[in-house]
Amino acid sequence: MDHQISANDKEMSWDGCIWIYQKNNGDQSKHNGPSRVPVQIKGHLDPNNKYINAKRITYSVDLDDLMAYATEKGVIYFQIFINDKKKEIFYSSLYPSKIADYLEKAKEKGNKSSISIVFIKLEKDADKLYCVAKQFNDEALKQGSAYTPLVQDRIRIDDFDKIKSISMSVVGAKDSLDAILRLSSGDICLYGKMEDDKYPRPLEWLDDSKFFAGREVDQTISIGEEIFYKKYSCIVDSDGGMCLRLSPNLEIRFSDGKINFNFKVNGDVQSLGNDSKFILRLLEANMFEVEKRPIKYTNPEVSEELRKRLSFLSDMYDTLNMIGFELDKTISQYTEEESKQITWLVNFRKGRANNSVEEGLSRYNWKYGDKYVPLLVSKSGDKIMLDNSVYTNHYAIFIPDGKKDSPGYRMPLFAYHEVDILSNLYKYDYDEFYEQLDNTDINVNTGDALIEFVLTMISVYDQNKDMKFLDLADYLLSKIKPYINEYLFWLNDMQIRIRRRVLQENELQLLAEIPEDDTCVAFGKYVLLGNKEAASKKFDALSKDKRKLYRTYPIYHLFEKL
Repeated sequence: MDHQISANDKEMSWDGCIWIYQKNNGDQSKHNGPSRVPVQIKGHLDPNNKYINAKRITYSVDLDDLMAYATEKGVIYFQIFINDKKKEIFYSSLYPSKIADYLEKAKEKGNKSSISIVFIKLEKDADKLYCVAKQFNDEALKQGSAYTPLVQDRIRIDDFDKIKSISMSVVGAKDSLDAILRLSSGDICLYGKMEDDKYPRPLEWLDDSKFFAGREVDQTISIGEEIFYKKYSCIVDSDGGMCLRLSPNLEIRFSDGKINFNFKVNGDVQSLGNDSKFILRLLEANMFEVEKRPIKYTNPEVSEELRKRLSFLSDMYDTLNMIGFELDKTISQYTEEESKQITWLVNFRKGRANNSVEEGLSRYNWKYGDKYVPLLVSKSGDKIMLDNSVYTNHYAIFIPDGKKDSPGYRMPLFAYHEVDILSNLYKYDYDEFYEQLDNTDINVNTGDALIEFVLTMISVYDQNKDMKFLDLADYLLSKIKPYINEYLFWLNDMQIRIRRRVLQENELQLLAEIPEDDTCVAFGKYVLLGNKEAASKKFDALSKDKRKLYRTYPIYHLFEKL
């Protein structure tokens, strides 16, 4: 850089310029491609330190001067304040679009002679002055003057919500924080493009704007050996603050050497539970680690009410994790009834909702909304553990096989639930159902028990019309075919088919050939053939206990529709 600023200069509106050369080789000639940066300098006495100790000030500038600067590339305006002890330099980069904004605001306010402009204290560092001058020159060269179409067509604040992209270029910024600090000083102009723009346009400048810059960081945050987060957002602002956004609920703010925790209930159970555990651990510790780098802090003040809230959220997270219960919505989206049901379940597990839980293992059908989540409840002393009795990997069901020290024959866990419950589950994992059927011990000793499960799955279909339960029934029936009575197989196979479509002639013929020695089989045969009179006679011939039992079977559902 070089300067051409004359003492006692009388030039109208400008006091000279700073020359910026392309190469830092001492060659200050036209061969080094110099750029001229216009400057204006005003000096003031400040005996009472009204301005000299500030970082930002506002000071009045003549509108006549601004209109003169508007005709060219603008000006870097310096205000110098002096007293007996020191002097300080303040500056404002008035590139064309910024001047246009000030002139427009003066007109809106009805100002006739002057307008107050923000000035920033200039660090006494030649490198910083170079960045200011070079940045100004870059912006001014893009814009030309305050009266070019580009500047006159700049994007006003009322249209900021229509902007599709924003760009800026920064001279000499070390990092994103440095960039937004420079941005907030007004040195840098933002450029935006809206839907149909072919080129970016300057954005309207607003004094005292606050800017933020953020990025995603893939680093762990832990306390001791426990990792709570594997990534976070780091956000810096133009006031010099920094924030680690760990989740939708939790932020850690660093400002003026202090650390503050900002916790709000915004996210889902998973994030809230993890955040609550993290904060509760923080209350016991005096540091956490980011990628094993310790960050120490003074224990934050937490109200007893918040501590209880965090404990409950942590308990809720543990409770719902136990039963594999996942929600695809945030807590704020729960209905009042759903919130009550979850609160009850947490209190139930903590022994606060029901003191009548039996010692050992029992079952309970918890309802969420209008759906069921069947539970296994294990109580040992004061400790209560929960598990999902449909999908658990911690328990299995066996029937005796007569062998010493043998657990017995393994059965499908989900099929042991009542039809009403299976018809209205909160979650259906059909792959898990098939896996349980594949892991079932199927042989001559288990066939009769498994046919009952086929009937259960058909009954579930009759209640909720979920065709996948017919598929499950068909799948299990085909697996047990070699181990059950032939006629029993065909009756159940046909009652699965008849729920899918009308039986064909050959299928009806097969049913007609089934012998009638067994009254139960004969009843099923005539129901499937559609002969209500014959079916009614066979049903009446059954014992009272048999009739009661058959009313619970899916064949009776078809009988009622005849």
